Amino acid sequence: MATAVRLELGRLAQEAAALAGVVRGSLGPHGGQVLLTRPTGEVLLSRDGRRVLEALNVDSPTARIMIACISTHCNLFGDGAKTFIILLSDLLQQFEKLHKRDQGKYCSLKHISQFLVKIQTNILDYIMTQDLKKHFWSIFSASDSDIRRNMELVLEPYFCGKVGSNRQMFLTHLTCDFYFKVTAGKNQNEALCLVNECFTELHTTVTGLPFSDSRILDGLLLHRDFAIYSPADGDKKFIIITEPIHSSVSELGIEVVITAKGQFKASETWITKRTETLLQHMQDNDIKVILSGVKQHDIVHHFAKNNGISIVDCLLTEEISLICKVTGISTFKPSLDNVNREITQTAVAKFCQPFHLGTKRFVHIGFAKTSTIQLYCVILCGPVQGVTEQHASAFREAFKMLQQMFTAIHLPQNCASELENHPLLNKTQQHPSPHQLLFQEHNDWRKLQTNINYNSSTVVTPSVGLMHGIGCQTASLKPRFQKERLQMTENELLEDNHAAFNTVNKSVQLQISTATCARLLKYEENDQRGNQNYADSCIELGSVLPVGGLFEILLHYYLSNYAKQCQSSNTSIICSVLADVLLSIPKALCMTQKKNAFPQLCLQVTNALKSNQQLLPNQRLLESISCKYHLVASVLQCAAQLLSVDLIISIKRLPQKTEESDSEADG
Repeated sequence: MATAVRLELGRLAQEAAALAGVVRGSLGPHGGQVLLTRPTGEVLLSRDGRRVLEALNVDSPTARIMIACISTHCNLFGDGAKTFIILLSDLLQQFEKLHKRDQGKYCSLKHISQFLVKIQTNILDYIMTQDLKKHFWSIFSASDSDIRRNMELVLEPYFCGKVGSNRQMFLTHLTCDFYFKVTAGKNQNEALCLVNECFTELHTTVTGLPFSDSRILDGLLLHRDFAIYSPADGDKKFIIITEPIHSSVSELGIEVVITAKGQFKASETWITKRTETLLQHMQDNDIKVILSGVKQHDIVHHFAKNNGISIVDCLLTEEISLICKVTGISTFKPSLDNVNREITQTAVAKFCQPFHLGTKRFVHIGFAKTSTIQLYCVILCGPVQGVTEQHASAFREAFKMLQQMFTAIHLPQNCASELENHPLLNKTQQHPSPHQLLFQEHNDWRKLQTNINYNSSTVVTPSVGLMHGIGCQTASLKPRFQKERLQMTENELLEDNHAAFNTVNKSVQLQISTATCARLLKYEENDQRGNQNYADSCIELGSVLPVGGLFEILLHYYLSNYAKQCQSSNTSIICSVLADVLLSIPKALCMTQKKNAFPQLCLQVTNALKSNQQLLPNQRLLESISCKYHLVASVLQCAAQLLSVDLIISIKRLPQKTEESDSEADG
């Protein structure tokens, strides 16, 4: 049985608003925490928007899609769950109002979905690289100490949104310490990738201890205890084994015929002697530690103790894989063939000793030489399990955020297709009259379908494989500005509503200068079609802006300007809607501050732009441009996918399993 229900925009808006309402109160540095209770009696107290949303047991399939999109975004970029759902909620609500106003006559849901894809692939990319880019700061400076300080200014507000202000500074310093330790003398990109890939093996959580006991250890904590421990001083050779040393006859890969009880005992004696010979051979090769992926026989433990060899049993496959990767060795295969040969699959450990942490026992091992990463592990403590899990989650996602911040984003050099033949680009052409313009806009949405670029190569999809070397960037932490013509008054900015920053002009005026339009719509003619074009279409690694909604205000301003210059009335309207929705983030951040904080913030930014001064000079904390860009792009893609759904089909009965014989007969 299955039922089909047509999807309504109002339903989407209500579901997104409900999800946004759960986390909206925890947005920003002054936000609170959310307390969730589960049917099992377990409680979750958190400021992490992703953890809170994933803990909700929602029934609606479209609400689950929203949460899945947020989880996917956070898996890639480490942050932005609360901002994501707030922007998505406000965007869907504005589209619902727009759809009701014109009854879908000119802006159907399918057309809106297509416009959103176009905005993300063309308009957003162009504005980022041609307009917003001149306001970006660089996190890199001439000295490593400055880079560390700038990283702390990025991590501090990040952790404030995850764990609260009372623990953000400690986690900030802990993360910076860990980053500079694991990347010291190594390739930063490879090290960050390995930390994100193997974070489970690189951290340990301990309950019942104060949070201040969290620390970083040299080497690796293996989540096992010694089966046999034989103390030894100095460097220790170790090998990795993933199969039993003491094997039965059937496991040796040879054919043995046993016809009497005495032969069986003789075979057992031979196997035991073989095990003793192997352990003696390991001692002759100066092997001091055996790291085993399986449980070794008691006979192996006996001979290992006699030969002064320590054994760690039942290591996780992921731990063995990490050790092999960082040391460059392969696993040792115990067989008769290598009894008389030198064992070459060895590495050297600076130390390998027991480690007690609370009520748990670990093996603490440090390696003398590593290839990809300087191996360190982090211990995260807390009074209860839920707190340590939150700290571990925030710590891991901080490295995802850093990985993206240290990634240059190369965007296609495409401006909006309907602006490529803008009349104002031709200096000899007269400006169109308002009547001609409105007539053209009335029918432009029909032609827009052929102008939308669906080429996947121009869509910047989230990827962790675009890492580029940090290199020797020495740009100082200074903003780069350019004079702009602003068309806003201070009275407009002081209005505490979405109209504070020039809302959509219904007549869509195009009275702008030829010079301004040329700057917006084409590249410099004197560039050399090489490095200059490449740099202009790239968001450089380490690009940041002050926190507090500055990114959203700037993007709102340029999108609003674009909407006024756009020939397509529908694209103009949707750009204006998106521009106004962006202001919901700085407005929400200002809710806990003094009265009129939001319009005053907009006025401050505007005055700084007019006078070519630093934006928000009193704001020392920073946020990653790369993560903000991908966040807006992900919201647009999620909204486009939701609006493209026609029917929701609910299947109420599990499908019957088809027998293999039936399927073969049908074929």
